[in-house]
Amino acid sequence: MISTPISCTSDYYSGSDFDYDDDVVKAAPQHHCSLNDTNIILQTLIQNQYQQSSSNISSTNKIQQSIQLLKLVQEYDLSNEIFIRANAILHKFLLSTKCVNNIDVSILIACLSLSTKLSQHSTHSSIPLFNSDSLILNENMICNALEWDIDMITPINYIEAMLLHVTDSSIKARVRELTYELIVLCLTDVRCIDLSSDSLAMSCLLMTSELLDCCEIIPKQIFLYIQDKNSLFETSLIFIRQILVNILQK
Repeated sequence: MISTPISCTSDYYSGSDFDYDDDVVKAAPQHHCSLNDTNIILQTLIQNQYQQSSSNISSTNKIQQSIQLLKLVQEYDLSNEIFIRANAILHKFLLSTKCVNNIDVSILIACLSLSTKLSQHSTHSSIPLFNSDSLILNENMICNALEWDIDMITPINYIEAMLLHVTDSSIKARVRELTYELIVLCLTDVRCIDLSSDSLAMSCLLMTSELLDCCEIIPKQIFLYIQDKNSLFETSLIFIRQILVNILQK
């Protein structure tokens, strides 16, 4: 059972006096880097994230499609990483097509297929779900609708940037696995459906560090830039944490 009051996470809610460059980075490098480097990565991720169009699709429609997508992921034993990326592709596709009704399952499969191709941890050819004759046509339709920008910013970008500070590969794997599980819980909960990727990532990572009792692996300075630029950041963290506590206590 998880205690409701914020414990180790409370230290992360403080102001910032850091200076940052304006480099544009889409994803974290695949090596250990300094705290300052990670702050720059997070800064540019956030800048790019909020340049993306906000969705005018209803939360109800988005959550229904996300739940259908998750059912496919669970049925075919796909990873949480694939779901998170596919969900982002799906929602952007819904926005681009102004889709308000349930879409065909073949579109969901195409989103999962594209996500798998973006994943570094999955082999596309080994997944039976992706043997449909219409798959390539649907993939092309989605890519054309999104102007081939399918590698959008998701909570994964933020998590991987922050995990660069974790040198213990065993702890890193456990933190990544549990954090992705928590992100999936949020992405399939209507209360979180319109929250930003940075808020979801930070909240779920903080919750993971609390559940695994490894709060010390996440330097609190990582969160300072975001809170300094977003007055609602602390509120979002508390809100998402409470939702996760409620879900995990069921």
